[in-house]
Amino acid sequence: MSDHVDNTDKIIFAEVARGLAAVRGRPALVAHGACHYCDEPLAPGLPFCNVDCRDDYEKEQAAKARAGRPG
Repeated sequence: MSDHVDNTDKIIFAEVARGLAAVRGRPALVAHGACHYCDEPLAPGLPFCNVDCRDDYEKEQAAKARAGRPG
């Protein structure tokens, strides 16, 4: 039984490592006082005004990446 658990642990750790590597490979957004999606003024340190703008920004960037255009 422990062999199945060990194999599952290896798969989980590999998947987590792959996800972390993908996130670390992306350039971080620098907060500049306005939402990166809708340009609404923000408090210092915030890149987006709400989760909707964040999600829309990420969808737009993913679509650009699929189309081969720079972000």
